[in-house]
Amino acid sequence: MTQTQDQLKQEIRKFWGTRPCGIVSSKQPVSSHAFFTETARHRFQIHTDWDRAFLKDAVRFQEHKNKRVLEIGCGIGVDGLEWARAGNRYVGLDYNFPSCQITRSRFEDDRRSGAFSNGDAENLPFSDNSFDLVYSFGVLHHTPATEKAIDEVYRCLRPGGEAIIMLYYKWSALVFGDILLGRGLWQGALWKARSIGQLISNYTEWDSQTESNINPLTRVFSKRQAHKMFRRFRNVEMELHYLWPGHFGPLRRLALLLPDSLKHSLHRWVGWNLMIRAVK
Repeated sequence: MTQTQDQLKQEIRKFWGTRPCGIVSSKQPVSSHAFFTETARHRFQIHTDWDRAFLKDAVRFQEHKNKRVLEIGCGIGVDGLEWARAGNRYVGLDYNFPSCQITRSRFEDDRRSGAFSNGDAENLPFSDNSFDLVYSFGVLHHTPATEKAIDEVYRCLRPGGEAIIMLYYKWSALVFGDILLGRGLWQGALWKARSIGQLISNYTEWDSQTESNINPLTRVFSKRQAHKMFRRFRNVEMELHYLWPGHFGPLRRLALLLPDSLKHSLHRWVGWNLMIRAVK
């Protein structure tokens, strides 16, 4: 029986609602101050270009002030709080309700105000030209119609507004090293999967997976595909980030032998995170 898009989206909601991204990085009670502190520290430490943290520098939260910011896929609220602390009016949206609850609690713990909405990235519950900035980090590749979600970002941005979107990169070391070569060929998982797309979904988002709750969808995109989705925008800029030895799979030991100068620049070509900045 062929799975419908609505059925797939319900699986996606269940998957992320069961274990929202980043929630396992602290053993403290969820929504406690200690939980918020530990999960924020972990998020900004784990995103590295080899051994150098990049997330805050790549997003540049502090460069934006007094803006109405929409985050699509607020997760557990780490990035959302950075937008609020920088002096912006924040609205966080997530497809699963537990993420909205945790993000709200993080804001309350920090004594910040914000708005939180349980909604679908492909059908944003906001009027046209509502936001100065729309941000989404590692989310829109988990919805079936990423292209429609990007169109929704465009619709909701005010003229001159900026989109900052991260999508997973198709030609990354993680896809070719760890997933295809390591998991797919070396471990034989490719023969069990129905497609390369399913293989990629099965072997990404490890922190949120359990034996009974497998990631239903991860899409990956080339720069050409991304440019096509952002064709209505102007001043489109792209850069790659997030690379560490484990992304090379069976070739990780060879990667460690590379000169330091190459190790610290290789993310620009084979990083996992395609950061896209564009203006409406």
